[in-house]
Amino acid sequence: MFAENLSAFFNPVLLGTAATFGSATVNGIFEAGFAAAQVGLDAGVEGARYTFTCAQADVPGVAHGSVLTINGTGYLVRGIQPDGTGVVTLILQEP
Repeated sequence: MFAENLSAFFNPVLLGTAATFGSATVNGIFEAGFAAAQVGLDAGVEGARYTFTCAQADVPGVAHGSVLTINGTGYLVRGIQPDGTGVVTLILQEP
């Protein structure tokens, strides 16, 4: 893992969002993107895909089922996608 300071990339004043993981404040990028899946020729399913991207070192012990609180809402961690550079994207489920 890289030892680079990644805080400039996730600064909530400039771009990021502050979240709470356990008792710690974690800065990252929160996205509530649109997701659609096509089923057959005519039917489809629509929804939101919530992600939080942050420095992996800022969420030690994160696991499936962990809770990340963003803007007062607790999201369950359903996926953990480290990119090998010290950054991790957490796939979230809304309550």
